[in-house]
Amino acid sequence: MEGSVSKYSFVFQPDEAGLILVDGFKQRLRAALAEEFPDKDKGWYHSCNSKAHVTICAFAGNDGTLAEAIAVLQQALLYERSQYVYFDHFSSFAGGAFYIGPSLHARSYLREKARKIVQVLGRFDLIEISDEPHISIARRLEQERLEFAKKLLRSVDLNFMCTGVHIRRFNPDIGQYEPVNFVKFGNQSKENSGQLSFKF
Repeated sequence: MEGSVSKYSFVFQPDEAGLILVDGFKQRLRAALAEEFPDKDKGWYHSCNSKAHVTICAFAGNDGTLAEAIAVLQQALLYERSQYVYFDHFSSFAGGAFYIGPSLHARSYLREKARKIVQVLGRFDLIEISDEPHISIARRLEQERLEFAKKLLRSVDLNFMCTGVHIRRFNPDIGQYEPVNFVKFGNQSKENSGQLSFKF
């Protein structure tokens, strides 16, 4: 129904191999936490079941709002270029977030693309805007469990071709986001868009 409001998230997402790799890290951490801290809800932690992604932003809207946002994105991303991005280290944020961080080059590329997307979608009352690209492993870990995660997961080599923006809808019944659309980077050259044609 066009009138019902849902929460939509705009993200960059690894390919299938990357999704499997990150899911493996999450399940390994959960199993180890369950063994190390048996009184902590079987190792459960925030983000343990979410698919790997790099958050750009989110908004709440109906089907019509989403269709408008997709149309705006499709036009704005015609000249944006796809690129391989590398995630090569684990790190953490204050507040108990443990994540996989990008290389310096990938960070620069993803920040540039995210800022463009946020600017384009600015009319939609955005929330959860992220200016620091990362792939979350866990969120809101207590300090003791965060230190444990740092010792358990030490090295990572993840790369994928970033080809566009994945759009997901939050499903409150399962407490997770589900894919609903994908807007590809157009990889078009602006130099060619205004070429003159000559008849010989």
